[in-house]
Amino acid sequence: MSVSPPDLRGQWTVSDLENLPDDGFTYELVDGHLVVTPPPTQQHQLIGDALREVLAVAAPPGWRCSKEFPIVFAEDTWRQPDVVVFRTPPLHPRPDERNPVGPEDIGLVAEVVSPSTRRTDRFAKPGEYADAGIGLYWRLETEPELVLYVQTLEVDGIYGRPVEIRGSGEAATPWGALRVVLSELTP
Repeated sequence: MSVSPPDLRGQWTVSDLENLPDDGFTYELVDGHLVVTPPPTQQHQLIGDALREVLAVAAPPGWRCSKEFPIVFAEDTWRQPDVVVFRTPPLHPRPDERNPVGPEDIGLVAEVVSPSTRRTDRFAKPGEYADAGIGLYWRLETEPELVLYVQTLEVDGIYGRPVEIRGSGEAATPWGALRVVLSELTP
């Protein structure tokens, strides 16, 4: 299937994503530019599933966890993190039935780093998530070993120095510290 830009300027919008195929690729928008990444590996999927499960089990009432949950920042910017923790019901519900949860109700986003996303997950996404006011960013590196980096939003709207967790340790969540055992996340 061939997909053409929605107009001659090549500026994509969130509504344009509805016309893309459900083919396993991840489609995101950054300032109207379409970003396509290949389907994640089985290992990536299993680690993401396990991370979502750990967070879901620990989440108190009022918080929910989802995998590959789209976040609409603007009509031309949409990201789909591997794991998202958000308030439920949203404190700031959006009228859009397809995307009722916005960044203001998201407490934590987590990305599982893959070779095809490492630069984006390490550099671009933290800036975008911080700019949107998302309180916590978890980055789970998978090579050469599993390492979790936890970053907390600071007053000036950027993430602070990452807390590095190897093996196991305490990680910040929207509801307090959570003990994370990285060996429980591996397939």
